[in-house]
Amino acid sequence: MKLITSEKAIKITKIIFTCFFIFLNTLVFSQNQPFKSLSNKTEEGLLKNTKELISKKEYEKAVFLLKENYVNFSESLSVNWIYAHALYLNGNNKEAEKKFKKAISISPLEKNLQMDYARFLYQIGKIKNLESILSIFMDDNSKNVEFLLMQANLSFWEGDIKNAQNKIDRILELYPNTEITKDLSDQIKELSALYVKTNLEYQTDTQPLNFFAYHVVLEKYESRFLNPKLEISNYSFSPQKEGALIVKVSNQFRFDRLKLTANLTGGLYKNFSGEDDWLAGLSFVKKISKNVSLNFGYSKNNLLSTIASTKFNLTQEDIFGSLNYTNKWILFQGGYNHKFFKDDNTIKSIYSWILTQPIKIRNLNFQFGYSYNFTDSKDVLFVFDNQGLGVYDPYFTPKEQKIHDGMFLINYKPTNKLSLEAKVNYGFYATLRNPYRIQISATEFEIGGFYDDTFTPVAVTGVINYSFSNRLLAKITYTDQETFFYRRKNTNLGLNFIF
Repeated sequence: MKLITSEKAIKITKIIFTCFFIFLNTLVFSQNQPFKSLSNKTEEGLLKNTKELISKKEYEKAVFLLKENYVNFSESLSVNWIYAHALYLNGNNKEAEKKFKKAISISPLEKNLQMDYARFLYQIGKIKNLESILSIFMDDNSKNVEFLLMQANLSFWEGDIKNAQNKIDRILELYPNTEITKDLSDQIKELSALYVKTNLEYQTDTQPLNFFAYHVVLEKYESRFLNPKLEISNYSFSPQKEGALIVKVSNQFRFDRLKLTANLTGGLYKNFSGEDDWLAGLSFVKKISKNVSLNFGYSKNNLLSTIASTKFNLTQEDIFGSLNYTNKWILFQGGYNHKFFKDDNTIKSIYSWILTQPIKIRNLNFQFGYSYNFTDSKDVLFVFDNQGLGVYDPYFTPKEQKIHDGMFLINYKPTNKLSLEAKVNYGFYATLRNPYRIQISATEFEIGGFYDDTFTPVAVTGVINYSFSNRLLAKITYTDQETFFYRRKNTNLGLNFIF
């Protein structure tokens, strides 16, 4: 689950971090000489002049002054220390970290320097090595509330809510009436709460096939290695009388040092007109860099998309992988999916999409994008009845289907409790190889070949979200989708409870 940072703790640390340098003792900020030129013959003069520029918030000038004189004082603890601070204030975190490390190499036992380096890493969100830095000057008996809160937030971000709560308890033991831990305590309660999600779903399509379904999901976070989820879905089809029950149990594992998240799923699929079957899945999300991640894995799921598929046990197995990239401008994903079935048929898909980051105008956000999808089946399962009418049976098997899609998303939040969303996918150019029939007897037809065909896939989705309270949320979703195969209309009512 997404972990939310403690804004109050970060603000407090930032204030302390800045004040610490402004009022640093005279060892670092001597005031013996006035600022006359960029050339400073003494260390004391350089420190004094740098302090004056920092106090005036002229950070760029402070960095320039230090750069011009650094060669003469490169082995000075005080100069490297204040240089790191000036670089940080000027937004150059990479160089600031180098100067911090240089200062630490000069004086490894300087406790105040270690503390300030920890503040710096915390501020810029570089928490990989923060825990080892904190351990240098923090132990179980430490009473420094600033760093106890820092450790609590660090544990929370890493998913160790037990240790985070222990640090909060320590702070409250030292200062029983403090409010500094309230935000983090609330986040821990929200993360570790029991989530119950219920959905009522109704769909009708032009095959014609209608169904009513209800879904229940229970989820609770305990630790990085214990985040179980139970999913139950029940389907009732009409005008046929078939039904199906799906039960899945899954757990998420987080391996922070490997930057890896794994999801393991197992379950049961019961088609009331056919045999029971097992379901499974194992997927991984690997963080490659700040902006790049890989998603790959295997799954076996039920397939309920055609009239024929509701009458017996039909499952599909997937091997998939995708590359995800984000920056401050765009979101991108490209991937491959390989489906295979018990009848030895396979379907392969290659896809990609690119989407702008949300463009904000007051309470309105919108995004534009483009997607491409290529899907091809080894065998085309298209059958004809005795009158020559054809249908895909028992699942849709497109041949060389290509879709170029334009995307538009909009989100409007008129109040804190209400938000409205809309998404439009328009296939401005879509083609596939469509089967044509040949007659082999008075009542028998089969595929004679394929011809190029075009179509216009369109999908419109509208969502209403309403928050009755922090623990009860409602969501209504309506989708109208036109594919090559059929047109479907789906309505979904969801209620999310947090206990």
